[in-house]
Amino acid sequence: MGTLIRFEIKKIVQNRAGVAACAIALILVMALSLGSVLTAGAWDARSGSYVEGLGAWDAIRRTEQSHAGTLDDARVAEDMATYEEAQARWAQDADHLGSLSAQQMIDQYGIEFWREVDRVRSDAYYLRLKTAMLLDDKGTHAPGLQEGAGNFLSNELSGRYLGFFPYAESERSFWEGKASRIEWPIEYGSALAWDEILSFMAFYAFVTIAACIAVSGVFAGEYQGGTASIALPTLRGKRSLPVAKVVASMLFASAYWWASVAVGSGVFLVALGADGAGLPYQIFDFVNPYPMTVGQVCASLFLLGWVVTLGCVAFTLLLSSRLRSVMPVAVTPLAVTFLGVFAKLIVPLSKVAHLTPMNVLNDSFVALASYALGPVVFDLPSAAALLYALLALVCAPLAVRSFVRYQVA
Repeated sequence: MGTLIRFEIKKIVQNRAGVAACAIALILVMALSLGSVLTAGAWDARSGSYVEGLGAWDAIRRTEQSHAGTLDDARVAEDMATYEEAQARWAQDADHLGSLSAQQMIDQYGIEFWREVDRVRSDAYYLRLKTAMLLDDKGTHAPGLQEGAGNFLSNELSGRYLGFFPYAESERSFWEGKASRIEWPIEYGSALAWDEILSFMAFYAFVTIAACIAVSGVFAGEYQGGTASIALPTLRGKRSLPVAKVVASMLFASAYWWASVAVGSGVFLVALGADGAGLPYQIFDFVNPYPMTVGQVCASLFLLGWVVTLGCVAFTLLLSSRLRSVMPVAVTPLAVTFLGVFAKLIVPLSKVAHLTPMNVLNDSFVALASYALGPVVFDLPSAAALLYALLALVCAPLAVRSFVRYQVA
């Protein structure tokens, strides 16, 4: 069996179209991650100048670290007062200020005004804080961040997801239960690399697609080349060959997935540092209900992406065992992925579209999408993990069975 598996892996690697797809996806992952690091730009609050590349990340890190600390009620009240003061000073000459660039504002009003007004108004930390603390349209603020986040979640759950899907009582209890396990007050800090990794997750869908293209000819190639009816016609061949093909495909896809993740995330971690992995996930969104750390969310998404890849590969193998041409097998995963992106724009289809590869990597641990089966509730990542695990467990044996039946015929 081991020899057969190695032989099948060698055949996958020798498939020029599949390897080309994998190489293109890997290069794309590397290029996009490097581009994100090297082309970044930001205004440096210390010098009042616009910096690019790694210098921009240093400026962003200093800004984030200036907010570091425990966000207890007193600290949050102080920061909200800072934001409201900046808003009030801006309102005194809003029309003129709105027409100025940052450099013009510094030249006319001085760097201190720019730091205390324009920088505060545009700082992501203060904007997230404002969203979490706002209780109503009248501008009433919550007494603390925990109360504000709880109020935001209650308002969301009392309505409909995307304005269309009502939350069942079991779903409301599910989300409230998650939020209740968050440890308040949270500790704020800088986690630049992890933030970029999370923002980059959707692009790993190209890795999944490339892996599917690479294995699309595992069975269909035998049919197309006319070798299926004569390949290993012995009893051992009928049992071992299709199993070896499935195992080889899964091993190849797994190795390729984790290599791609290592390359993509490695760029961010090397360039921006690994600090912040132990901080609460709420540093990116104060109203997020997941009681997890930044590192735990990233690790969960990497594992979820791997399961999604295995499920898609198994489905591709099933198609490959049923169809006699490689082309439609290779195109199907690509079509499903991109149709899912467009289907998400159609609200009644959005919950199904969430479960397609690119959407699930982009929306997991962000969207308040849930799927209730009576009293049992699944959030998006758990529903996707279950779906693709079942897809792998069901499609892989069916692919083996289909190929064996073809040989017998």
